[in-house]
Parts: sequence; structure tokens; C-alpha cells
Amino acid sequence: MSYRIRISFLLILFMAGQAMAELVVWHRSPLDFGNFRYVYDIEVLRLALDKTRTTHGDYQLQATPAASYARVLHSLRNNTYPNMLLEISYDKQLEDSGELTYINFPIELGIIGYRVCFVNPLVKDKIKQAKKLADLLPHTVGQGADWADIDILRHNGFTVIEVSNYTSLFRMVAGGRYDLLCRGANELMMEYEQYKHISNLTYDESFALVYRMPRFFYLSKKNIALKQRVEEGLKIAYADGSLLALWSKHNLQSVRFTQLPMRKIFYLDNPLIKDLPKDYEQYFIDPMLLK
Repeated sequence: MSYRIRISFLLILFMAGQAMAELVVWHRSPLDFGNFRYVYDIEVLRLALDKTRTTHGDYQLQATPAASYARVLHSLRNNTYPNMLLEISYDKQLEDSGELTYINFPIELGIIGYRVCFVNPLVKDKIKQAKKLADLLPHTVGQGADWADIDILRHNGFTVIEVSNYTSLFRMVAGGRYDLLCRGANELMMEYEQYKHISNLTYDESFALVYRMPRFFYLSKKNIALKQRVEEGLKIAYADGSLLALWSKHNLQSVRFTQLPMRKIFYLDNPLIKDLPKDYEQYFIDPMLLK
């Protein structure tokens, strides 16, 4: 084999090896067909990786098989899918386990902490009369079984009913099994459109619960290079305005739909973040100022 042919052959092998080494990043799949709750998370991840493509190389996004939150978290802890990220409300216990770390950037820019509620139609008028938080406390609240809101709401005096099936949450509030089902201001419109076929499904227009609830990308401590890359990409996207543009595309219409400035605001304490440094708040938006 001539020298020139040998060099060409080695170059082809090198390029093939580079292609094979392309970064594969895993993300969560929706549990149900037509469930769009994770689309924004995936698009934010894609944006961060795109912003660092020239410095860190190409990548592929891959969805994990559909599974419950508990099973997905188990996979994350065990690094079953290397370079997997999962968006989770801040939870110190995840860090204390020694297996996971998080990227200190609030993916939803804080909007998820502005909660507006689907309401039991039989008590809608009564709830509308609430003038202070104490007036709401006699009313039960339904929440997903693995949601951080459970601890927050109970800490602030609410009685919470945990429901394991996501779609059942809407049927149960419409049927009067509990009085309130509180969702992010960026979620209510989409979920109302998706489930309005449920008889008597309606939502409150009089108040909002507000608490700090940053949601971060969590990943295995074994994937530090990915952590650094995504954090860098998020900050670039925030600085150049592309992240806010993506946020607006996915959330602004729903936030406007909730008409937050017209509602009574009841502030709640979040005990889960009492030890969390507040530097993430620099990335929060104020939905009251959005037009």
C-alpha cells in the first residue's frame, strides 16, 4: 500500500471514528400520546446544544422509552442512558444522594411558580369570593403523585389529594373529587384545550398562587462534560435572546390567557428551596409585565 493511499485510509478511519463518537443526549418521552408537557424542555435542550455545536461538536437527541417518573428517575440515578437530562423541580435530596447534579439555570424562567387552577364547578362561585389565602385553605387540592407542589401546598396549610394518573387529574376536579387543580400559568390554556371534552371541566379566573419553584436539568455526576456544555449553551441563548424567543413561542399565549394582572395574588412559601442560593433568580421573568 502506497504512502498516499495509507494516509487516505487512515483519514477515512479517523472521520468514521469521529462520526461514531457523536454525542448522544437522552431526554424523557411523554407518557401518553398527545401529551405535550415535555416539548419545551426538549427544545430548550436542543437550543443549548445548538449554541455549543461549533465548540463542542455535533450531537443527537434520543428519547428514552415511555415510563413513569419513578422509573425515569431510577434510570437517571443509574446512568442507564449516558448523557441523559431530566427537568425536575429543585430537590436537595437528589443532590444528597451523591449520584446526581443539576445545571443551575431555571429552564422555565420561573413561570411554573405562577399557579392558576382548574376548579370544581360546584364551588367555583364560592372560591371566587376568596379575599385572602385563609379563605382557600378549606378547599382540597389535587396534584400529581410525584409533584413538588405537594410539599409546598401542605406546608402552607392546604389539604392535598395525590393522584397517580395525570389525565385522571382533570376528570376528578371536574367531577368534584377535590376543589382545585393548580397548574402553571404556562400550562392551563393548553391543558384546557386538550381536556375540554371532559364534562364540566372549568377553571378559576379570580386568583393565582405564587411561589418560587425553579426547575433545573438534572443529570448523573458522571456526565460533567455534558453539564458544562448545556450550562454554557443556556447562558449563551439567554444572552442573545433566543431562549426568551423560544420561551415566548411555547408559553406567552397561555400566560396571556390566564390574565395574571387581573387576579388576586396569594404568595406561598416554598420550604424546598430554603437552602438554595438565589442566583438562579436573575433569569426569572415577571409575567405581570408581559404584553
